Amino acid sequence: MGYRLYVFDLDETLWCADMDEICPMEGPFKLSGTHLARCNTATVRLRQGTRKLMRSIHRHGGICSLACRADESICNELLDTFGIRDLFFHPRYGLMEKGEAILEVLREIRRTLGVVIRSDEVLFVDDAPANTAEARRVGATALLYGRDIRNLRELRNLVV
Repeated sequence: MGYRLYVFDLDETLWCADMDEICPMEGPFKLSGTHLARCNTATVRLRQGTRKLMRSIHRHGGICSLACRADESICNELLDTFGIRDLFFHPRYGLMEKGEAILEVLREIRRTLGVVIRSDEVLFVDDAPANTAEARRVGATALLYGRDIRNLRELRNLVV
């Protein structure tokens, strides 16, 4: 099946954070190379292949979005630092359930773009089993990062 909307989690899915302390990350972040962003208390590593995967999705007519429970301002700053913020349509942040976040993105696509995408045309990727179960509850296909797929290159095979 060809997917039309791809929704990703950020923490431990598209990027990984090494934190010096157990505290919220705070910018400013500075890019170190192409895949590392550093601040005073953390280093965030963008997974290899993230940019290539998002661009491949766009080339094949898909839409990318995010459903992440992390702080919106920190996520946006990191996405800007990595130069990929503009690759995601109507990202959802905060404590919203992942299934509801997916449905909200679908409503926004319909409202702003006039495009109807069914929930069974959504591929959701997250590192937490509870989140993938929630995405399946609303009809999306959900893959658990680390079990169903081992890296983002494997996902590129599903972008057709």
